[in-house]
Amino acid sequence: MRRIWIIASLILIGCCGYTTRAMLPAYMRTIYVQPVENRTLRPLLAENLNDELVTAFTRNGRLRVSSDASADLSLNVSITSYRRTAAVYDASRNVSQWRYELRFEGECRDQVKNTVLWDERKTTSEVLDASMDEEEGIRKLLERAADEIVRSTLLAW
Repeated sequence: MRRIWIIASLILIGCCGYTTRAMLPAYMRTIYVQPVENRTLRPLLAENLNDELVTAFTRNGRLRVSSDASADLSLNVSITSYRRTAAVYDASRNVSQWRYELRFEGECRDQVKNTVLWDERKTTSEVLDASMDEEEGIRKLLERAADEIVRSTLLAW
């Protein structure tokens, strides 16, 4: 009986340290977000995504955003495509929902070990009510893209 209690205790103790949080290496404290490149004709996408990235990393708090290009991590993002298309029509054939889509390429580099953590092409999309102004729809789309980039960076370990 004592043996069962010991085994059960060891199992419970082993589970106490489990977390779904990203476990960053101790030397990873800062990230430099390079100015986002916009390869589309839509103005201000790059500037707005850059702002959303800084906000998302700051809100998350696991990495400090640095203006120094020699930070522990360096993030480079290029927007390759933006489009808004009708997603749903009502009975009168008016658009009731729009699909917003953003395609981008990103690379996050560990500058301490000089390795690439992730290098991906991604597509982010949102279906939003047509009563919403296009600029607000773009803001929501960029916020989602920034959250995905932060998640990719933190889970690359």
